[in-house]
Amino acid sequence: MLNKISLKAVSMSVMMAICAVSTGAAQASETPEVVEEADLVNEKVVVTARKPAETKSYVEQVTAPPRGTDQLARWDDRICVGVSGVREEHAQFLADRVSQRAVEVGLRTGKPGCEPDVTILVTTEPQKLIGAMQTEYTSLFAINNEIRTGSLGNAAFEQFKTEERPVRWWHVSETKSADGARIRGEASQGVNDGVTGAPTVRSEGSRLRSAIREDLSRAIIVVDATLVQDVSLDSLGDYIAFVALMQADPNGNTKSINTIMNLFRADAGEKRALSMTDWDKDFLRALYSMPRNTASLSQAERYLAQRMERD
Repeated sequence: MLNKISLKAVSMSVMMAICAVSTGAAQASETPEVVEEADLVNEKVVVTARKPAETKSYVEQVTAPPRGTDQLARWDDRICVGVSGVREEHAQFLADRVSQRAVEVGLRTGKPGCEPDVTILVTTEPQKLIGAMQTEYTSLFAINNEIRTGSLGNAAFEQFKTEERPVRWWHVSETKSADGARIRGEASQGVNDGVTGAPTVRSEGSRLRSAIREDLSRAIIVVDATLVQDVSLDSLGDYIAFVALMQADPNGNTKSINTIMNLFRADAGEKRALSMTDWDKDFLRALYSMPRNTASLSQAERYLAQRMERD
């Protein structure tokens, strides 16, 4: 339990820098048992397939695209996880849990000593910490959606900084070409011969696919140590892993959805999951198998929902 975790004495500057199934054959009876037709008719069949409305609701409530984009962002190939603010063994546990979940969806994880792009900070003063990081490293959060860099924008950042939550997260994405190449060049306006130096990308010439995609480039996850006291490290690790691997909507209405996102919802009842659910795992697998350059957000959501219905 987290009430047994001792916060590590870490300076503010250090914290900011880390930025077989067995089978058997039954012996046959000499006289085969006669199965009455009535027995077959009365047998109940339970259908457990997911309903389209349920998967659609899940995807819509859980996801949040970067502001100004029409796509969902995800990590490209690998992530490196860094944890600060707790004892070394607890930090290692959280880093390992996030890395484990990343490997399950096909990502590679960085070697020890890699530069973190998923930074987990545990603190008793989240607002103070985030404010200090904002002052010291303004561009870290890409609040104003710099060129080819996306986030949820100013209003969402203010909520991230000030709203009291057990776990807060902030993602920054980068717009790349459909094949993952960085888009170079800046447009110079005000010239007589049109726009020069404009960023260019290769187009597939299709309405079904876009010429660009959104890759996550960093995630900052802040854990309020005072609000997670009654949650196990297993549960906390799964919650952090889920919000680290995709840009989750902190305001999504997940009350009636079976998801780890309900871990801190007292009103979720039987939907309050203590670990990643099958829905969560199937969603992440669908996200990381989806074509990277979907033409629209609705196309991406349809793909995810349909894939989850099949799994």
